Amino acid sequence: MKNKHLVFLFLLTLLIGLAVRRAPWRDSAFFQAELLKADTAEMLRIEISVPGHRELIMMRNELGWEAEQQGRSTRVPPAIAQTILAELDALRSIRIVKTDRPDTLGFLQGKAIEMRIYSSNRATDFLSIGQETIEYGKPATFVLLRRHGGIYLTEKHLRASFSKTLKDFRNAAEIQFNTADVREFSIFGQNLDSLMFQKNDSVGIWESLLVHRTIDNDRVQEWLTKIERLKKLPFADLFDESHANKTSFAQINLGFNQQTEPLTLKIYRLSNTILPEELPDIPLDQSQFAPYVLYFSQYPTNYFALSDTSLLRQICQPF
Repeated sequence: MKNKHLVFLFLLTLLIGLAVRRAPWRDSAFFQAELLKADTAEMLRIEISVPGHRELIMMRNELGWEAEQQGRSTRVPPAIAQTILAELDALRSIRIVKTDRPDTLGFLQGKAIEMRIYSSNRATDFLSIGQETIEYGKPATFVLLRRHGGIYLTEKHLRASFSKTLKDFRNAAEIQFNTADVREFSIFGQNLDSLMFQKNDSVGIWESLLVHRTIDNDRVQEWLTKIERLKKLPFADLFDESHANKTSFAQINLGFNQQTEPLTLKIYRLSNTILPEELPDIPLDQSQFAPYVLYFSQYPTNYFALSDTSLLRQICQPF
């Protein structure tokens, strides 16, 4: 081999060595692979602990996904559930990260987002979402797999995708019923006239089951429309259901045909604010101190605040 070829090979080797020494991955190894053991189609439960908030639990059932946090629960909108599952399904490593200081990557207690994933009623994955960074101009996130302590750099910024609380899933109250499908109703409450009516379809009027009295269908439909207006109500997270009996004001029951579940509306009047022993992890606003609290059987674990006392009187004393 000629001398000039030897010199060229020497210089090439020297340049490669210098490049490797200066490369950002010098202390890491490329390792592109899926990080989760569980298939997202088989996931039954996801527990998420976001710093500064109580643990959020997502559970899959025959109707989809539900979320629970601090004694409250709600359905998870399908689009949001699919987004979370898609992020987990796409969780792939860019490279293995070797470090003696995992705290510098966002894995200090109270900083990382902790997640446990269960499939077939057993924990299959336990991971921590650490600090976000930029890798070669692209967003990336450090992820620690607790089952073996390995740290990986993964594609995309992930913290926003998994920084969820119940408020992110809860749509404001949406009473769901067709006024024309109501076949019977009743109203009971303190200092209210008790009403119990059933629709007579043959003549198009409503007949009382308590006294001899009838009501035109148009008036009943107008009243039902006012109940439909109880939408987009804020959540009454400060209401303590242990005081439900002493604060009960009225109950309205709507009955439908056999194919539709009855709807119960319970109303509580708060003469003064009774705070629960343990305050929820929510910012308090004026809606939390509304004079009335509503419960809908369609939302069995939630309570809603109502400040419109005029509308409430029209609903509880309609005729």
